[in-house]
Amino acid sequence: MSKLKKNDEYYTPKWVWECLFPYIPNDKVIWEAFCNNTEASRKSGKILEELGFNVICNGEDFFKNDYGDIVVSNCPYSMKREVMDRLFFLKKPFMLVLPNIILNTKYFIDWAKKDSAIQIIILPRRVDFIKETGGKSTSTFHTLIVCWKLNLKDRLIFL
Repeated sequence: MSKLKKNDEYYTPKWVWECLFPYIPNDKVIWEAFCNNTEASRKSGKILEELGFNVICNGEDFFKNDYGDIVVSNCPYSMKREVMDRLFFLKKPFMLVLPNIILNTKYFIDWAKKDSAIQIIILPRRVDFIKETGGKSTSTFHTLIVCWKLNLKDRLIFL
């Protein structure tokens, strides 16, 4: 993923994955598509495995590969539209950690209007992401979870 920017290297803390646990299908193989060869980037995959999920976290280029039944990940912030475009193209169900500002983008509004399979999970608090070096990043934005084709009970879920 040569387009990856340095400021995209922030990782999701364990409490977020624990909150999402009841909403992740346990009968599917999860592709944690945005891990690379660093220990920090593989942490989400390890957490999902600890929660009992079957996870592929191989560090291969997301835009050239297609693994698993579902993508559960915190995708690179600067590539969120391209990531969702590819997932829609692949018809791959997903659960992505994204900034809530996505709700104000024209492309997302257009998708949500025409596709009732898009669902949103609102987290109970702001997420302080983890830097690759291990320190926390104080978020300047709120985060939500955008899901597609997960057949959740409601289109909007507040945790």
